[in-house]
Amino acid sequence: MLRSGSFHACVATWLLAAGGVARADETIHVEGQAPAEGARDRDQALSSAPFVTVVHPDEHPATTSVAEALATSAGAQMRSTGGFGAYASVSVRGAATGHTAVLVDGVPLSRLAGVTTDLGRYHLDAFGKVELFRGAVPLELGGAGVGGAVNLITRLGRGEGGERLDVLAGVGSYGARFARGRYGDEHGDWLSSATLGYQGATGDFSVFTDRGTPLNATDDAFVDRANNRFDQIDGAARLGTRDGATAFGVRTAWRDQGLPGTIIDPTTTAELGTLNTVGDVRLQRGAFRLLAYGLAERQTLGDPMGELGLGAQDRTYLTLSGGAATTWHQTLDGHRLTAGLELRGDRFRDAAPARASMVGTRGTGAASFAADLALGDLITLTPAVRVELVRTAPTPLGEGPDAFMPVDPRWDALPSPRLTALARLRDDLALKSSVGSYVRLPTLLELFGDRGQVLGSPDLLVERGLASDVGFVYAPLSVGPLDRLLVEAAAFATRSRDTIALISGQGFVARAMNIGDTQTYGAELVVSGRLARTVSLTASYTRLVSEQLAIDPNRFGRALPRTPAHLFYARVDLARHIAERRVTAYVDLAAQSTSYLDMQNLARVPGRGLVGAGVRSELAGGFALSVTVANALDTRVVEIPADRRGDSPRPSALSDVAGFPLPGRAFTASVDFTY
Repeated sequence: MLRSGSFHACVATWLLAAGGVARADETIHVEGQAPAEGARDRDQALSSAPFVTVVHPDEHPATTSVAEALATSAGAQMRSTGGFGAYASVSVRGAATGHTAVLVDGVPLSRLAGVTTDLGRYHLDAFGKVELFRGAVPLELGGAGVGGAVNLITRLGRGEGGERLDVLAGVGSYGARFARGRYGDEHGDWLSSATLGYQGATGDFSVFTDRGTPLNATDDAFVDRANNRFDQIDGAARLGTRDGATAFGVRTAWRDQGLPGTIIDPTTTAELGTLNTVGDVRLQRGAFRLLAYGLAERQTLGDPMGELGLGAQDRTYLTLSGGAATTWHQTLDGHRLTAGLELRGDRFRDAAPARASMVGTRGTGAASFAADLALGDLITLTPAVRVELVRTAPTPLGEGPDAFMPVDPRWDALPSPRLTALARLRDDLALKSSVGSYVRLPTLLELFGDRGQVLGSPDLLVERGLASDVGFVYAPLSVGPLDRLLVEAAAFATRSRDTIALISGQGFVARAMNIGDTQTYGAELVVSGRLARTVSLTASYTRLVSEQLAIDPNRFGRALPRTPAHLFYARVDLARHIAERRVTAYVDLAAQSTSYLDMQNLARVPGRGLVGAGVRSELAGGFALSVTVANALDTRVVEIPADRRGDSPRPSALSDVAGFPLPGRAFTASVDFTY
């Protein structure tokens, strides 16, 4: 058992442990690919007005989920229930997870009944790349927001090294097992892609518990995480033209999982089954673009012993969504004008034995407009506005004196104006800035939720706020011995009214609440470089200050729940040829400071620093072997600092910011084959 100290001590520990262990840069291990000039995605970073990070599958170990990969980016933080394949979402710049839109090939996955999308079930290798927009969001992806947007983009055709077939299989600690395959090829003017994968785990890692008595050390113990197993099968098929004018596809996934609960309130029988499918068609003709899509998701929640805190549950949820969006572009006197329309409909049904089904619907219409105004050769100013009109007919309440009584529909008008500026001062230097207001409508789960460990609040108000950022990107083609260099820095601030948050209560059951006015501000820094196409270093740091502006003196100035003040990530990569086989290795550190579970900042989640490492070696005939280790120092217990002078620090389980335990040291081994 190892104990973790403060955030700064975690950073120092990693710097001593790193000692030259490294992994290859994201492209240098791909045979047959010419080295790119300058940093990867350099042009997009310099020419895109929003701050954007592009994540590629070959930057990360084979077992990485989309959520885990995004957590290595500046400003992003993963919130999960712990373990391989666990439910995970992403918070950007301290915003609630529901503030970050999630899209697959441009299709919005924000569901009628959900607060956010489970990014833990998406395997990174199933996509060609993932774009993370921080703050401002392109008009085509929904426009302004406070958290930003995540766009998962499917790769069509062959892989980066020209391969048609890519197969991966492996096993790991705590019953982890996985197998994936991808086939992509060229068919004249068309490109195809098909993927099929399986992953699962028992998730029975050992966790520390103080039995809910933090001042009594005599009952402290380690116990195995129970009811944390899962199995998932997913597949996708997509076809598109080389010029991108036409594309269509379908993606589906089935998942069966236990709902383990928290350390203090574990469960033994609660489980959730999910089957979802999304399909889309995309057409582009000149300046006109059309996207049509449909989504269907069926979930079954079983809790026969009432372990989730809401009584016995036997529920079936069905969510159906469909919509279409169009955009038009027009160039006028060197300026680019963009207009868009979107229509969307959602239907949600909650069924249970011995009562009638409860049905809710939501209809949305949106219009948007943006103008890229070229002010000389250096500056582009983009005013934009998106206006949504939403009608929600919510499901009735499932409990209380008004249970199952009809609820009147509500109408909401949601304007979101925004102004962004991009100044391309030199070929390798760009200044960026944006400011805008946003409006976030409560989801049906936040309004009338009664699922698992989330309760809704029918009287929730719409959240409104103002968000802004300013910063620069510096990406020269080379600097001295560095053949790649990228530096990105930004400062950001948000002021919100009637902020919506999920607040943990008794038994860790969370209730959606308006917690009043809040403000968040901070800064983020990203530095990456490569020396002689051999050694690479990437580091990102986020400083985040969040404050509640409540009238209650017990809350005024307190940090927002689940929001660490410091986030740090660093990785060193190395590639060498040994016996004519390319061998790559890496070591990384993910560290964060203390966060809180409640509005009064009494229940603390201690800071942590987790070290990972891995190695990959090419074998013969297109095969390669990989071995990785997460939490290499086997940190399972962290210390909560003493509240008063003279008191001793208290041990606590290594856990996520939401209070769910995380595993200790975990190994994975895999074999991949490309052809």
